[in-house]
Amino acid sequence: MYLRNMSFTSFADGTRWSDVYTSAACAFLAGTAMFTADFALTLRLQSEGYGGFAIAALIIAATLPLVVLSPVTGRLADRFDSRALMALSGLLQAASIVAMAFTDNLIALYGLVILNACGTAVNQPVVSALVPVMARREDLPHAVAMVQTGTLVGLAAGPAVAGFVIGAHSSGAALMLAAGCALLRVLCCLDIRTRRGGVRRDLTATAAKAKAAWRLKGDRLLTAMVFGLSAVIAAMCAVNVLSVFLVREVYDASESTYGLIKACWTIGMVAGAWIAAALIRRLDRDVQLAWMLMACLAGVGLMCVGQGLPLFSVLLMVPLNLIGGIFNAGENSALGIALARRVPEAFRGRANAAVNGRVNAAQLIGFLLGGAMSTVMDVQTAFVAVGLVSILIVLACLPVIRRAARADETDGGTPAERPAEAPAERALAGAAALGMATPRRG
Repeated sequence: MYLRNMSFTSFADGTRWSDVYTSAACAFLAGTAMFTADFALTLRLQSEGYGGFAIAALIIAATLPLVVLSPVTGRLADRFDSRALMALSGLLQAASIVAMAFTDNLIALYGLVILNACGTAVNQPVVSALVPVMARREDLPHAVAMVQTGTLVGLAAGPAVAGFVIGAHSSGAALMLAAGCALLRVLCCLDIRTRRGGVRRDLTATAAKAKAAWRLKGDRLLTAMVFGLSAVIAAMCAVNVLSVFLVREVYDASESTYGLIKACWTIGMVAGAWIAAALIRRLDRDVQLAWMLMACLAGVGLMCVGQGLPLFSVLLMVPLNLIGGIFNAGENSALGIALARRVPEAFRGRANAAVNGRVNAAQLIGFLLGGAMSTVMDVQTAFVAVGLVSILIVLACLPVIRRAARADETDGGTPAERPAEAPAERALAGAAALGMATPRRG
């Protein structure tokens, strides 16, 4: 199979901000399409008389492909053209969402939800690996914040759009709108000039061997960061299941108050993405990113403890959720920048897919824990317990991070910067500068 020559980003003129803006728009459209479809199907199942088991199965069907397919999608992101993968994932999502509007069979709906999630599973590592290629090192935090903002706004807009369209028309109309967003994402991604993958670069045998040696488990600092984040996310997802009971039953608040409190977390994440970008620009050492991640994880734990305490007004949960969202965005930004700095460029798709797979697996575990906790523990006690467990997880990770930082200093830099890999980086840079592409057998 022959692949045509790909264009690579040249930083002679600086960061390609036009590509960053387009990627943010694609992230917004992807989030809107996914969450509009999921929310529309949730309301549809509820209105048709299906119980909590059916809706839980829907959530699992939408999440499981992100976990199971992570080894495959990571390799796809590193091997094939990023633009083609983004376009094909959008077409797959559009087709599956359109089919949902014409399907009444529950099993068929679950199958289509899985297909829709497969499109997301392909798109996530592609975009995560592509953004660092668009931006200079000093501009990368702002580029990541831009794309993260697009995703978060899409996450917030999806349920709101679905609720409005379903109220005015039907669930079928909401699904067709979601499919339209997916198709519009396809058109937008075709305008992104920066591309990666699809080119087999000429590397010396030594360079190829050096690059092949990289593994996530071989990077102690990243491993500690991913473990800490995944463990805390599992704990937080457990209490997310119980949050509706905390607001509606413990404080006897209205549905609109619950919606406001949930929205505050997302608003906090949008603000936190830009706060984190400004902070990360001042952090030159990777271990500082790890300390930032741990501080944010501990902050989320403290906000969880605060929500479990007996508050004199439910409105006090508004600032707690805003601050929690800021910490949440800080976690995502710190880990994202650490991956971009420490992982060799040719492996970033696999690295991002591996991290996403672990995080999504943690979310599934958290949902199951939340269901179990609801049967054996008071809601407020569960919030306090989960917050304290999160802080203990952070404390357990601190010695590992210290040892990893000392190992980096002893070995002479991060895994992506050590002298053994310098020939590979020089070969990659030469291939990019010359626009080289060699035939590859398919």
